[in-house]
Amino acid sequence: MVNLPKPMNRKLILIFLLTIVQISWAQDCDFEIRNLSNILNGKSELIDKSEYEKIVEISEKFIDFKPKSEIELTNKYPEIFKLKDSCYTFSANANNGIGIKTPELKACKYLKKEKGYSNYEFKGTYYGNALIEITGYESWGFLSIDLENGLTCFTMGKPLTSNGETSISHSNYYGEEEIALTDLKTKEQYVIGIEGYRTTELITFENSYYLKLTSELHSSCEKNIKYLKVEIKN
Repeated sequence: MVNLPKPMNRKLILIFLLTIVQISWAQDCDFEIRNLSNILNGKSELIDKSEYEKIVEISEKFIDFKPKSEIELTNKYPEIFKLKDSCYTFSANANNGIGIKTPELKACKYLKKEKGYSNYEFKGTYYGNALIEITGYESWGFLSIDLENGLTCFTMGKPLTSNGETSISHSNYYGEEEIALTDLKTKEQYVIGIEGYRTTELITFENSYYLKLTSELHSSCEKNIKYLKVEIKN
């Protein structure tokens, strides 16, 4: 004969199970910021919806790049854009925490299987930088190349700026939102990752950036919205 739990024991078991479910849900819906690089002394903080909405009313416009072809840029800046073995090579800040281990970045065009897939497209210029979009096997991003000295940085998303001093970019890589704040002069970066969220709106005001992020990874968290402020520390 099976002994059934007493009412009090059943109640304790039920409370225990509900607690486990609540803890699991909270962990699934947690908003956790993973620091990927902080060579640039940046910071990020959650803000209230009311603060975000105030910034929306006074936000500045992002300035888009001016289209320039590969021929135009290579002819005008031959000392920066040197094509060798189907690749352009640029100087970069090494060991910045987001996979760049050598003091250089490349834009290559390998369309044959034996060399692996890699491609690039010259998009144009913005605030003294050239912008090249690069793609590879399960990888993508943008290179911003300083047209004075060739110093270059990588961002997974398209860089956006309103004043040419700093830029912000965001892109989602298999569920993790990667947000990069870049000093456009030094190419130093502050890069963070947020699992399970995606940027649905981005605004800027006075060299600070404000992001509206919505959870996507779990159905129970679909309407969970966070507001994030990203800027350089004073």
